[in-house]
Amino acid sequence: MEVFLARQPVFTTEKKLFGYELLFRHGLENYYPKGMDGDVSTSNLLSNIFFPFDFNEILGGKPGLINFTKNLILQKIPLLLPKEHFIIEVLEDIEPDEDVLLSLSILRRKGYTIALDDFVYHKKFLQMIELSKIIKFDIRATPLKALYETLQDIRAEHKIRVLAEKVETYAEFEQAKEMGFDLFQGYFFSKPEILSTKGISSGQITKLGLVNEVRQTELNLQKIEALIREDVSISFKLLKFINSAYFARSNAIDTIKDAIAYLGTEELKRFINIVVISDLSADKPDELIRASIIRARMCESCGTILNTRFSKDELFTLGLFSFMDAILDCKMESILSHIAFSEKMKLALLGQNKEFKIILNIVEVFEKGDWANKIFNSITGKSIESRLSNFYMDSIKMADSFF
Repeated sequence: MEVFLARQPVFTTEKKLFGYELLFRHGLENYYPKGMDGDVSTSNLLSNIFFPFDFNEILGGKPGLINFTKNLILQKIPLLLPKEHFIIEVLEDIEPDEDVLLSLSILRRKGYTIALDDFVYHKKFLQMIELSKIIKFDIRATPLKALYETLQDIRAEHKIRVLAEKVETYAEFEQAKEMGFDLFQGYFFSKPEILSTKGISSGQITKLGLVNEVRQTELNLQKIEALIREDVSISFKLLKFINSAYFARSNAIDTIKDAIAYLGTEELKRFINIVVISDLSADKPDELIRASIIRARMCESCGTILNTRFSKDELFTLGLFSFMDAILDCKMESILSHIAFSEKMKLALLGQNKEFKIILNIVEVFEKGDWANKIFNSITGKSIESRLSNFYMDSIKMADSFF
């Protein structure tokens, strides 16, 4: 049975990455296979953190948040996980009975961080709150305005961090931050903060010019080398990337010319596209760039399975640039007027190409761990189903090599 894993970022008030919630699933059928006990299923899923997956690669040094059922908490299953790397989420349907409180007390004494998931305040949960360090509120289930008094009461009586879950827009992020939330989970970073009407700056146009240079049919490598040499940031990132663990080189490369020669045309195109996007998003969360690279690599990989008129290079570029409106806080139409993309590429980025739209939909729902999405029904039993997890892990490795 195939194992699927996705991770959803959690941010601080400064939009820095705090950690990831890990989302698991066995295959693309219903979340729990028919007839399988939920606790057994969850236990099996937890084992996959170590095999076939490597939690160090999944988490990149950040803490991972994982949901636990009542039975698993009573069985002390969280003790199998290293406390330095994982946060124990107590599901919302778990009542604070004597056995549960005892088990949570043991976890707390042993140094584990406990979070209350999808929390709805009631005085019966006071002891649970005392044992916890994080409380998560689903702002889709309970709107932010309705949470104001609850939040004030909790913060007044307890030294605890509060997390706003399912934050999908910058407006929600700003409102939650104003209310006193410490942590934020959701994909608000992947949408434009404010759609600009002033257009793209001259500095941004210059950066996009380098993208235009690598979109030429015949690359002028000498010109590209000269442009890279003129930019200290790009030069540094190129040498750091070429000598990263992603390439597993035994000997270091320390000249721009040698790095370009080693990368080859296709990898050079990818690198420049990624670096330009990275430089354009200096005031954005690092996770936006990481997500862009993961999506780009996923789109490219899916293109090796699904029939499409796009080349691997084109699919990588499309995945990478699908976040460009969020990076520049500008309408995609305006951005595309400054990039020498073909009409086919432009239509794809505007959501008007069916082939790319299918690939992007698959990748987007996988990114979010939206396992109930109907898009998965269309690929159940097909070859791409068995490859998605490997594609995702490979994409994470590529993205992390840039950080």
